[in-house]
Amino acid sequence: MGEKQERTKQQLVSAAIDVFHENGFQKSRISDIVAKAGLAQGTFYIYFKSKEEIFHHICAEFKTMFMSLLDDAADMFTGASIEEIRRDLHRFIHQLITLFTANYKMARLLFVEGSSYTGKFMGVYESIYADFIGRIGEYLTVGQKRDHIAFEDAETEAAFLIGLFDSSLFYFMRVKHHIDIDKLSRRMTDFILGGLTKQRPMAD
Repeated sequence: MGEKQERTKQQLVSAAIDVFHENGFQKSRISDIVAKAGLAQGTFYIYFKSKEEIFHHICAEFKTMFMSLLDDAADMFTGASIEEIRRDLHRFIHQLITLFTANYKMARLLFVEGSSYTGKFMGVYESIYADFIGRIGEYLTVGQKRDHIAFEDAETEAAFLIGLFDSSLFYFMRVKHHIDIDKLSRRMTDFILGGLTKQRPMAD
């Protein structure tokens, strides 16, 4: 695809993000997207077959960014001391919050709109959860061998973490309308490490 075509495609994607965010997926029309992009309706079909396809494309783009960030954080629980783990975990959380805030509309389409529908949208939503839980579970297991963190089940801990990121980030973005990234990333780091530092589990 040439540079001009790539720019046109990105115009459509950017416009679709805005339209879906403003109207919701169900109420959005292709005519709304092309009007927002300032393009002819026929142009849309050169790049996408339907509004479902461009919605899926947007979700997949955000997932790619999300997973790239996760891939780069493979060693966040492997530090030689709890302070090294704190530093690496804080860096990851800071980058994650930055990603969500910089791409809030895309993130919301995936985590809020995407979770509301069945079929391929639900598939993308569920796959990002599954991939996150799988990767973080692996990272936690490696970190546990260093003897600085403790937990009973890596999958459960990883599920807690993505739930924390998902719910709390959207709370601050949607309700508070502002995130102090430095402060929130520090608080999240302390909260997470408080649950992972070595201590006796509660009795059944």
